Amino acid sequence: MDQKTIDTYNKMSREYDNETINFWDEFPRTFFDKFVESVKGRVIDIGSGPGRDGLILKEKGLDVVCLDASEEMVKISTERGLESLVGDFLNIPFTNESFNGAWAYTSLLHVSKNDIDKALDEIYRILSRDGILGLGMIEGNTEEYRESSGVNMPRLFSFYSKEEIENLLKEHNFEILYFEEFKPRSKNYLNFIAKKI
Repeated sequence: MDQKTIDTYNKMSREYDNETINFWDEFPRTFFDKFVESVKGRVIDIGSGPGRDGLILKEKGLDVVCLDASEEMVKISTERGLESLVGDFLNIPFTNESFNGAWAYTSLLHVSKNDIDKALDEIYRILSRDGILGLGMIEGNTEEYRESSGVNMPRLFSFYSKEEIENLLKEHNFEILYFEEFKPRSKNYLNFIAKKI
């Protein structure tokens, strides 16, 4: 994991929470609904931040565990009543096949392109047979530090084309079940639901 990005989230966790808390009130929830239809049981929210998505998943009846690399983010999600722990996306602290689903919404953006294979390998490892991955990324072709979303400190962002993500999922033995995209402003969100095969 990128330490500079973790440091930013530790220092600006409340600002990020305030800026993004209403994300799913403003943007389509069809992706959430498709994910919940596809998975039952225990789900890990990878890069859960302050628990925004974890709360929705829990409200929809899933057994949610939140994982984030930022201690301050984990404090907020714990305050919200979510089971939460600090952990590295490249070395997820759970045994093989621990979860029926993995939700990684715009969190793998903060994994460098050199490490994305390791992150996907870890997700594959902790998913049960036919486990479901909900993956949200942002379209682009760069890897860079940026300031955005009310966070005026640098975070690493890795952007991909739709085809690149499709290829990565295929290479890591995931079958794509559903895809959607939406472009609320300048960012084009690429949302995939895939099954471990």
